[in-house]
Amino acid sequence: MKSERFKRIVEENIRFEKESPYNFCDRWCERCPHEKQNHCRLYQDEFEQKITCIAHGREPNDSEITEEVLKWQFEGVDEKIQQFCEENDIDLDEIDESEFEEMQWRRETLKEHPLNLLGKQYLKVAHKFLEETFYDKKDITPELITHFETVAWYHTLLSVKLHRALDGFYEPLSEDEFSLCDAIAQFAICKKSINESVKALLILAPVYPVHKNQITILLTLLRNILKGIEELEESI
Repeated sequence: MKSERFKRIVEENIRFEKESPYNFCDRWCERCPHEKQNHCRLYQDEFEQKITCIAHGREPNDSEITEEVLKWQFEGVDEKIQQFCEENDIDLDEIDESEFEEMQWRRETLKEHPLNLLGKQYLKVAHKFLEETFYDKKDITPELITHFETVAWYHTLLSVKLHRALDGFYEPLSEDEFSLCDAIAQFAICKKSINESVKALLILAPVYPVHKNQITILLTLLRNILKGIEELEESI
């Protein structure tokens, strides 16, 4: 049973997502609805990089052009950070070194959190499955490629987002609950990753009976991760 506090944070995140969707996305821009792309700064920046590269006769991800575009995009960031700190009465020079040590200790500790370990285990098993069935294979039908791509995309994203979510979830609470709001947003991305991966694996399972045990393990890991996330959410 989700608390009123959890529901309030979810509602706030939905409002923030409309303003800054890139903070709540799974980074799969090609599958993102067009209306979100139109007001997503991250998508617009990356699109601008690709267009600039093409205009100069380079590959879409040419490192030299991309570096120059990034320099232009981040020009003035230091001034904006300084302005934000002044407006919110934040003095970076007064941040206690112990706070950084505590943050480092927390992140090291969270590496052994059950959800982090499950995420790493899923990443390892999924990567092996993809190597044996998908990567460098030439005889896969277009319909199955879509489902393999789903598993491939989310198996790395899930592990990263789990770590970020746990880091925010266990960070000492501030008045604005920013870290907790971010943790819940990351858990939402994790749940999307799990749901999409489960659907893809269930479609792939009958086509690859030789890998039945692998797929069963993957599905079990995903369901255990989902259960762990829901238990943390219910504790809020």
